[in-house]
Amino acid sequence: MNLREFRECVEFNIEHGIYHAVLGLGAPGVGKSQIIKQIGDKYGYKVIDLRLAQMSEVEIGGLIYPNEERTKTRWLAPEVLPDEERDGEKTILLLDEITSCPKRVQVAAYQLILDRRVGQYRLPKGTFVIGLGNREDDDGVYIRLAGPLADRFEILYIDVDFKIWKNDFAIPFGVHPYVIKYLNFKPTALHTQKDDPESMVFATPRSWERVSDILKKSSDISNPVVQNKIAGNIGEAETKQFIAYIKDNSDGVTVDDYLAKKVAAPEDPEMVAVLTNALVDRVSYLRSATDTTSLSEDQRNEVESVIDGIFRLGIAEHVVVGVRDLMELNRKVVRQIFLEIDNPEVEKFIEDNMYLVG
Repeated sequence: MNLREFRECVEFNIEHGIYHAVLGLGAPGVGKSQIIKQIGDKYGYKVIDLRLAQMSEVEIGGLIYPNEERTKTRWLAPEVLPDEERDGEKTILLLDEITSCPKRVQVAAYQLILDRRVGQYRLPKGTFVIGLGNREDDDGVYIRLAGPLADRFEILYIDVDFKIWKNDFAIPFGVHPYVIKYLNFKPTALHTQKDDPESMVFATPRSWERVSDILKKSSDISNPVVQNKIAGNIGEAETKQFIAYIKDNSDGVTVDDYLAKKVAAPEDPEMVAVLTNALVDRVSYLRSATDTTSLSEDQRNEVESVIDGIFRLGIAEHVVVGVRDLMELNRKVVRQIFLEIDNPEVEKFIEDNMYLVG
């Protein structure tokens, strides 16, 4: 599901008074925490944000100490937990980074989620519990939840969706036009964590927001300081393409317009490279295809349109690069599509470049 659908699921519970705990799992930086804070603002709930990866089990589970006579124990409730007198009747307890915290902290949170209490402390009646974390394959710190703990959550998996991010966040909150323009051209650049698993720097919605903040202070992308700061947020490779696109904005074309044949390929070789990359990104779903029958009719038509677009680039080297990158997505499926396309230009290319198709 996308962020909007996740928000709607959480809002459904608030609107209908359903106090089941919800766990949202998604890649780092996609806006999970931000959406919960927006929900709090919308419905008038105070959001109490606990970053569990930075906490100890005592900060969640409280502290036991002996009474003055040392005949019994007493229990101190953690101050960070919702307090109706201090925080009001309407609160959202946000347990962030729940899949990144140590097991002992997860165990301390278990009773709070399971029974809405810990020790003598009870969550106020009007408190909703929302957990957030990363998925196992998100390349972040991941500690699997114990089965009984996971079973207490309604678990929702959140994917990155550029259109939702643009319409629900970027435009309403004034993200810099350069960022929106570039991501409109290359939507998959919104989140590039998987592109270079060895790099500590990759693009996320959160890092693009930081780029926007930089550009609002100085939009001179020729300034080396600005360039270095952008690279520190989204990575050097993405920064080069971003700057190349913005520098020649008049020559930049959107993938949609290019595939619809409303515009020709740009003349600048650097911009052609950016367009080639964006074309291949458009059909990144080929990675998970088992064969051509696993593609929908719309996907199959889009792949053929992208292939046609690659052959219209006008620069032979970029045609070869585009075909090679398509093959790297899924050699078996792309090869099958190439062999089924009734296009003399494609057939001639296959004959001349058998090494690429295999």
